[in-house]
Amino acid sequence: MRTSNQLNLSRATLTVVTLLVLAFITVTMAYTPVEYGTVSLIKRFGGLTGTYFEPGLHWRVPFADLVVSMPTTIQSYETSDSPETSSADYRGIPVSAQTVDGQQISVKYTVLFRIQPEEAADVAQKIGNMESIVENVVKAHSRNLARLWAQSHTAEDLYSGEGIFAYEDEVKSELQRECEDNGVFLSDFLVRKIDFDEDYIRAIEQQQIAEEAIETARYQSEAAEFEKASQIRLSEAAAEGIKLQAAAEAERQRLLAEAEAYGIQIRGQTLREYPEIVQWEFIRNLESVRWGLLPSDGLTPLIPLPSLDEQEENVSVPAVPIIPTPTEPISPTSTEGE
Repeated sequence: MRTSNQLNLSRATLTVVTLLVLAFITVTMAYTPVEYGTVSLIKRFGGLTGTYFEPGLHWRVPFADLVVSMPTTIQSYETSDSPETSSADYRGIPVSAQTVDGQQISVKYTVLFRIQPEEAADVAQKIGNMESIVENVVKAHSRNLARLWAQSHTAEDLYSGEGIFAYEDEVKSELQRECEDNGVFLSDFLVRKIDFDEDYIRAIEQQQIAEEAIETARYQSEAAEFEKASQIRLSEAAAEGIKLQAAAEAERQRLLAEAEAYGIQIRGQTLREYPEIVQWEFIRNLESVRWGLLPSDGLTPLIPLPSLDEQEENVSVPAVPIIPTPTEPISPTSTEGE
């Protein structure tokens, strides 16, 4: 009897342990944590239910529901010469294209995109997982559009820099439309670099050198013309200055002449009104006379003349006989009468 009771107890214990293990497994499978930056899609018996779990703790039907995780953060697809060294999420080689003027180019770009949480179930249902989305939507359309839109630009347009922005906007606009049709949100399309053939680069450099030489020559010519005009303006200014100086001198001479004429006029008028001024000036001018000349037919005598100062000091001057020169003979009768 003891052996049978022990056996029954062992069976009961095993049953309880089994039930506990099954309960733990059930609870564990029903407990579904979702990490940030992802959504969890619910797949039941091989098909998506359309339900998705955002980050947090969720419960699902054990054994029936499976969880498919999909990132909702921004993903990057990049083309480069060394894809193995790129830090992008998905990588590819550069796109070879041809410009409208027949030049071969190599386009390196980056596509930034993400999956909207509410679109995740539909995108996964139509396209598949993230690798399929990148391969069939982002990569396929971006490479095709980058190649097609390059044929709408000349090599010079894409080489100059301004044309790259227009090319980038054109590809981005078309790629955004294709991504939206497939439930993918396009964050940005960035052209990092466009490589050209070496021969074309050398030709462009030679052209730029020639254009710079022409521009330099044009600048030097304009500078020479400016210098010439400056010298002409300086000469004209100098001539105008000389002209103004001459006019000023002529005006000064005119004013001096008018002043002198006015002085003469006033002096003449004064002499007419006061004739004794002539005698006064004559006497005044004798101050500097020291010798005098007496007219005669023969020898002209010189006599010293006293100055006014000497006359004031009563200095006597020796008398010099003055012999008159007879102009006509004197009759004796007249002499005797006198």
